[in-house]
Amino acid sequence: MSTKAMKILLLLLLLLVVSQAAAVSDTVTCRKTKGECSFLLCPLFKRATGTCYNGLAKCCRPLW
Repeated sequence: MSTKAMKILLLLLLLLVVSQAAAVSDTVTCRKTKGECSFLLCPLFKRATGTCYNGLAKCCRPLW
């Protein structure tokens, strides 16, 4: 492989690692603020206040 191809491959790998770290980050933030992740509607007496799993789910927190 040429050095240019190796650099492109390394850049793609780095982007993959960074995107996975971001996916964990919003989920961890939700759980630390006493929220729970839901792929469907939030349960009764909870409201959606953010996202989980890189925007695929809602972060649901209690109303009070």
